[in-house]
Amino acid sequence: MGFEEYVFGLNEATLTSAAYVCYLGAFVFFSAYLISLSSRALRVPQRQMTLAGAGSAAGGTVDVSIESQEGERPRVAYAPALGRVAVGLVMLAWLCMTIAIGQRWVESGHYPVVTLYEVTTMLVWGTTTIYLVLIEGILKTRALGAFVILLIFCLQSYALWFIPGELKQTIQLVPALRSYWLIIHVSIAILAYSAFAVAAGAGLTFVAKHYIRSRFASALPSEAAIEEFMFRAVAVGFPLQTLLLITGAIWAQEAWTKAWSWDPKETWALITWLTYAAYLHVRVQRGVRGITMAWLSLIGFVIVLFTFMGVNYLVQWFGLKSMHTYNVDNGAPAGLNIAGLLMVFSFVALLGAALFGWLRIRFPRSKTRQTTE
Repeated sequence: MGFEEYVFGLNEATLTSAAYVCYLGAFVFFSAYLISLSSRALRVPQRQMTLAGAGSAAGGTVDVSIESQEGERPRVAYAPALGRVAVGLVMLAWLCMTIAIGQRWVESGHYPVVTLYEVTTMLVWGTTTIYLVLIEGILKTRALGAFVILLIFCLQSYALWFIPGELKQTIQLVPALRSYWLIIHVSIAILAYSAFAVAAGAGLTFVAKHYIRSRFASALPSEAAIEEFMFRAVAVGFPLQTLLLITGAIWAQEAWTKAWSWDPKETWALITWLTYAAYLHVRVQRGVRGITMAWLSLIGFVIVLFTFMGVNYLVQWFGLKSMHTYNVDNGAPAGLNIAGLLMVFSFVALLGAALFGWLRIRFPRSKTRQTTE
């Protein structure tokens, strides 16, 4: 079997599983990258510390940058290599997801955004794309990677482990979905929600920077820089969310002769738009900065997730009528999927709490910071 035949012989399940492993590996390497940066930041040789003390006593200025002593080879900086490996794994995961989505498109004969599994997979792909283009390509802020990739990993965990296998099968389009608006409208939704996911990752970074005041914080950008990254991501997502509402109304008018019907999904899409409109208003018009904006970005993404997934369960629980929801249980108990979703977020909460506790122990708060607070 030749290489080309072997590559194209990989099925969708194998490719998505490979991407899943790559995301996990990327998170591990991004975490190691941050820890390595935080360790290097304060690793000043004793010789430089002595010179710094002498220079300070003499009233002069001494450069305390890390340098090797005479005749000694400079130390190897592992942090850049760890960061490059992490980004390489993210790019490999993106490639696997792209091929998998292409295969599903060919197999189903339509744009694969009809089922909950397909849309979740597309959200994983879109968030990865926004991260690589905005954070790695334009802003070049690798330190945000661990937090954004953690969100992506959780989304794919939900898709792979907690959506029943029968709901992962391809289905035929209903007449209302056989329109070019399907590609336009849903693509805009994927990009908007992906930008908001990246903003939430920046929000998590800000929370870590704000509350973990230790050597670990030295590896992260300044709070002002993180807030600017968060704002840029929301600034990308909000116009797309606006277009999402407009194209949805046009499509609804064309398909059902009614542009707006207060459908549960439509209502929560509007709530999502209002949430991020409030975010931009308080930041731009009111000048609010700091931890408040980080929490707003996280609250906004929780609303995005509810619009994206939670409305499906809301419709089933209360017997509401909706033309926008996906079949989430296919006859299985709805509590099974809710339990799975809660398990994912509980695991993330426990992982975050454990990481927070370990960082506080491994990198205790410095006396200087404690006395200035």
